[in-house]
Amino acid sequence: MARVSYSQYSTWHGCPQQYKLQYIDKLGESGSNVHFVFGVALHETVQHFLSVMYGVSKKQALEIDMTKLLQNNLIKEFTEVRKKQKGVDPCTQEELEEAFGDGRLALKQFTSKLTKYYSKSGFKLLGMELPLNAKVRDNVHFIGFIDVILQDISSDEIIIIDIKTSTKGWNKWQKNDKTKTSQLLLYKKFYSEKYNVSMDKIRVEYHIFKRKIDEAAQYPAPRISKFVPANGKPSINMAWKGFMNFVDTVFDEDGERRTNIEYRTNVTKLCDWCEFKSRKICKDFI
Repeated sequence: MARVSYSQYSTWHGCPQQYKLQYIDKLGESGSNVHFVFGVALHETVQHFLSVMYGVSKKQALEIDMTKLLQNNLIKEFTEVRKKQKGVDPCTQEELEEAFGDGRLALKQFTSKLTKYYSKSGFKLLGMELPLNAKVRDNVHFIGFIDVILQDISSDEIIIIDIKTSTKGWNKWQKNDKTKTSQLLLYKKFYSEKYNVSMDKIRVEYHIFKRKIDEAAQYPAPRISKFVPANGKPSINMAWKGFMNFVDTVFDEDGERRTNIEYRTNVTKLCDWCEFKSRKICKDFI
């Protein structure tokens, strides 16, 4: 049985050749980096804060030393990744320290502007890192994890939240990228089916933590932004159609990845950051 994820779909949509080299030929060698370490550490820090806020009290959550917690999570993740990579550091000490400084500022804004993102009154925490395992076709299952799920007690509405970390946030082109925003639309569909909740009773939000802001800007830029993509039935149907095009193209009836089809290369400026180009493995850059 095949297990597919949003990240697999995103890779294939961006460049089928990269998908083939990564998931079929298994030629990827790139290890983790500071962006991955920072993302995991910040997720864990914010999720711990929310577990205390909703599980105990907002007052106790605000008493957490978020700076120290982030530092500990960064060190823990750095150490775990280094062990997985058999002693190879995922980033330099300078990069880790810079990420810590950026994260500390983002968390300071998060706690000072907390009510813009999370309210304790009238809301219930239903779960964090909730696993999704949905059959999308014979021998193919979708696997994913929802970062945060809240319930509005008065309206019984479910709020599905995905926490993102980004160097400079999402620009208008990224927000308009239907493949990029389809992650939460797929989560909404699968959550609705798994828990028998009407999709009309579910809303989705991306919470984007920026590492860098323009210090010279005329007006102070926020380090955290909330983005709600179009997530009505037409948008969900479009996201599902795109995802199933990926599944039906790549996987045969037995759930095996097809090796007898063409995986074209999407040549874009993003190729400059692709390991398969730099290693001269991609067929279009040999």
